[in-house]
This record gives sequence, C-alpha cells and structure tokens, in this order.
Amino acid sequence: MHEYSVASSLLDLVEEHARAQGAARVVRVHVRIGEQSGVEPELLRTAWELVRERSAADGASLALHAVPLRWACRACEKDVPPGDRLRCPACGAPAHLAAGSELILDRIEMEVE
Repeated sequence: MHEYSVASSLLDLVEEHARAQGAARVVRVHVRIGEQSGVEPELLRTAWELVRERSAADGASLALHAVPLRWACRACEKDVPPGDRLRCPACGAPAHLAAGSELILDRIEMEVE
C-alpha cells in the first residue's frame, strides 16, 4: 500500500507549512488527485487517518478533489477528446495528458494563534 508513504509525505509537507505559519493546529487538508495518479483515494484517506495522529494535523480532515483526465494537442493546446486515436482533430498533432495524473497539495486550513 504505497498510499501510506504518500500520506506520510503529505503530512511532512503539511507540518512544514504549519510550522512556517506558526499554526496551532491544522484543521483540513485539500488535495487534488488525478484519475490516473496511481493513488487510490479511499486508501489514501485511511492512511491519512493513521499518519496524522500525534502531529500538528491530528484530527485534520482530508478533502480529496478528483481531477478527471484531459488530453490536449501538443501543438495548439486545444482539448482532444479521449479515444482510440489521440490526435488533434484540428491540426493532427499528437495529444498529451494535460490533466489527470497529478497529486497536488492544494490548500491547508489551519488555526493560527
């Protein structure tokens, strides 16, 4: 379950930011998680519940925001519909995955004294 190591790394980032802001505690952590990030959201949520104990984020909820797959043309950056042929319908250039593979710490809600 690599979600545990992802949750541990996430906690490290959260604690670093909380210390830098002089936060008394972390209330909620927002993460954008791509459809093809390779991370299972429910396993990440379970791992978060374990790693946050006895930390600045003890009791902090984890808000996961799903990011759907989006393909775009490499040449003209127009959206390309997913399908068998991932080429731009306008110019024929190959498409690239523009969104849906990310795992991003988006926002931290904390209480500051």
